[in-house]
Amino acid sequence: MLLLEEIINSDLHSRIGSFSLPHGKVTTPTLLPVIDPKENIITAEEMLSKFGFNFVITSAYLYYKRYGMPSKTKTIHETLMFQGNIMMDSGAYQILAYGDVDIDPLQSLDIQSNLSPDVGVILDVPIPPTDTYESAQLKIYETIKRIKLSVEKIKNHPEIIWTAPIQGGKNTSLIREFIQKLNKKDLLKHFNFYALGSVAPIMSQYDYQSLFSMIYEARKLLTHSIPLHLFGAGHPMIFPFIVALGCDTFDSAAYILFAKENRYMGATRTYQLANLTEFPCSCEICSKWSPKELIQTENRIRIRNLALHNLYVSVAEIKQIRVAIREGRLWELLEQKALSHPLLYRAYKHILKIVDSKYWEFGTPITKSVGLKIFNADSFHRPEFTRIRGRILRNYQAQQKKLLILISSGKTNPIEMLIHRRDVYEQIEKAINHYDIAMFLPFIGLIPVELVETYPFSQSVFSSLLSEEIIEKAISEALKFLKAKKYEEFIVFNIDKEEVPDNILTRIEIAIKNGVQKVKKLERIEDLKTIE
Repeated sequence: MLLLEEIINSDLHSRIGSFSLPHGKVTTPTLLPVIDPKENIITAEEMLSKFGFNFVITSAYLYYKRYGMPSKTKTIHETLMFQGNIMMDSGAYQILAYGDVDIDPLQSLDIQSNLSPDVGVILDVPIPPTDTYESAQLKIYETIKRIKLSVEKIKNHPEIIWTAPIQGGKNTSLIREFIQKLNKKDLLKHFNFYALGSVAPIMSQYDYQSLFSMIYEARKLLTHSIPLHLFGAGHPMIFPFIVALGCDTFDSAAYILFAKENRYMGATRTYQLANLTEFPCSCEICSKWSPKELIQTENRIRIRNLALHNLYVSVAEIKQIRVAIREGRLWELLEQKALSHPLLYRAYKHILKIVDSKYWEFGTPITKSVGLKIFNADSFHRPEFTRIRGRILRNYQAQQKKLLILISSGKTNPIEMLIHRRDVYEQIEKAINHYDIAMFLPFIGLIPVELVETYPFSQSVFSSLLSEEIIEKAISEALKFLKAKKYEEFIVFNIDKEEVPDNILTRIEIAIKNGVQKVKKLERIEDLKTIE
């Protein structure tokens, strides 16, 4: 069975890991450039030598159309003159694009088996986003039949890693039904690779919300130790999101398709070559050419150079993602990339709502070597915070009947705040035998003062922009704590008067008063001793 043999780093639901294929180890996450079986303006060998791609993808159906049915005399590696790993798509993309192909599922397997790729794929039935629920459901049933039909043939070729295509289209309930039926029929055990399909037209419509929902639904239901591939990933600006949601590998032909349309990739957008007066990049291509020179050159040279640049941008994005995972900053990368496009931001906000916090926490380390950068209300969902809130709610035991709440803006981390307010610190030391003490941080909620030195509370940098949304979220979390611990009395003190507006403090007080017996407000910390 193909498994991720080693997980070196993880963050959110991503992992930097490796698995072995016949032509070498593959490091995740990674992109598989799409290669034509016959005509390539950038060769497979260049993919390895120039960019380090030791895993590419090509099409069994396109091979059939270019060369006819292959014999067993020449492998796909020999055809492409490539020493790395090769995945073969079955022809499902052509079904999605053109409606049908003139081969059946068993013929597709014969093509692949005769060419000996490292990874093969069952010919499934993809689902366009325009399909009705009923039509899409019939297609998942047909794909299940094809998988069942293919089992005996793929058993005869264990040298190939076979992929189970995951279908359902943009309707996530059908993805769930599809996977459940495969499990019920015990079919998934024959496959050591998964691949989510039907996303190309969804990508072309900028429907990132559906794309992210599809990935989330599939990954949470599939065996986690087996890699998940995404067909047709497209533009690099979505790479961090699909990785964070759990895709280990993904392919794209965007580098060459864009180039043929004179489209120049940036990290967060695409430019028309004719609209550029200079290149916003310093890669090998952009350092040698100006936009004007490239426009005026011969067609094949222009396409090749644009495609090379597009690959450089794609590689840079993969490297940036891996760095972010290693540093534990993938969430921050998502926040930055989400602002690249309004529809991408909408999709990002969507996954913040639908993705269970445990899913983000799954691969997020308990502690990290870097502090957290907290920008806005979106950061409230960070798994570092959701995890610790849950632990405090479950494990913290009230020692006293009264709770002192220190209200902070979050502009300064808790330790610095207490060091700065020596009067507060000294009074806390005196009051600790009479009160439990917690600090209210707008981006987090209520934190017992005993924990403020622990990660991540004093290892975070906050923007201190106190929006309505942030305050509402923090108050909601604080109330969960207060209701669970059943204190009889609350004392509220604004530790940060210059930064916490009176109206925010009033709202916090009102919220705390709801359902509790007694709330007192301190104007001076010295007054604490008079109410002990």
